[in-house]
Amino acid sequence: MKKFRTVAAVVIMFFAAMAGYFVGAALQEEMGGAILFAVIAGFACVIYNMDNRE
Repeated sequence: MKKFRTVAAVVIMFFAAMAGYFVGAALQEEMGGAILFAVIAGFACVIYNMDNRE
């Protein structure tokens, strides 16, 4: 189950980075948007995993 959480977190961060890239492209800051969205998603995954230990 721990491995699944890790893979799920990486997949969520990847899709958040893709969305951030396109949002950032509209604002002329592609990589900044991708990094920002990925970091926010990563923090959310860490907080979720800390709250829901089994």
